Amino acid sequence: MSEVLHADIFFFITGIAVIVCSAILCVVLFHAIKVLISLRRIVDRIDAGTEIIAEDMQQLRSFFAQEGFIRNIIRAITGSPKRTTSKAKTAGRNTELKINDESR
Repeated sequence: MSEVLHADIFFFITGIAVIVCSAILCVVLFHAIKVLISLRRIVDRIDAGTEIIAEDMQQLRSFFAQEGFIRNIIRAITGSPKRTTSKAKTAGRNTELKINDESR
């Protein structure tokens, strides 16, 4: 066989191998991109959930800081209602005494 025929066979086989490897690489990249898109959606959902949990924990922390941890646990166990002061009672305590001087 001549060397030209050997070179043609080599380049033919090499060309087919490059085409097959390129096709396989395209399929792998396509699936990798799909996985990355799904992963991005999952991360976005986790991020949104984390923000909600952080807000809930902040509300819970402020609730226990204002009212007292032990008092709230006892109230939750016993089922006793929360004591509230009405605005009328609170307003009555903080008002100034007005004196009218009618003797003038």
